[in-house]
Amino acid sequence: MTTGTPSVFIQIWVDTNELQNGSTRGVYVVDNRVSNGSTNEGTPNLQTSATNGSFVNWQVFNIDPTATGAKTIQSISNSNAWGPGGQPQPDPTYGGFTGQLQNNGVAPYSVTFNAQKQQGSAGITTTVNLTMAVH
Repeated sequence: MTTGTPSVFIQIWVDTNELQNGSTRGVYVVDNRVSNGSTNEGTPNLQTSATNGSFVNWQVFNIDPTATGAKTIQSISNSNAWGPGGQPQPDPTYGGFTGQLQNNGVAPYSVTFNAQKQQGSAGITTTVNLTMAVH
């Protein structure tokens, strides 16, 4: 994957007090593209609207800034939106994962992340099913 400077940012906000295995309760996904037509902001079913060729960065955060547990993205699934450049990968420069949009159309994908309620705990693995609308 060729890396570039992200212009699309998708953030997964987690209320670890509400998070339970297999549930998206307490998960809120937002992006910086609402003025471009993104929908379902603040839900675990965000549809991001972005331009072909854009670099996208995903990160996960805890709503409670005093929480000590780590939040990490484990993987971002294959999607038609990624194209020949491959699926998003960990990004040491910007944090989280970054990938490039390379195919027009509406394509589903999923983000799997792990959120610890407190430092040292096993954490809870959660998957959100999102959509990318590339134009």
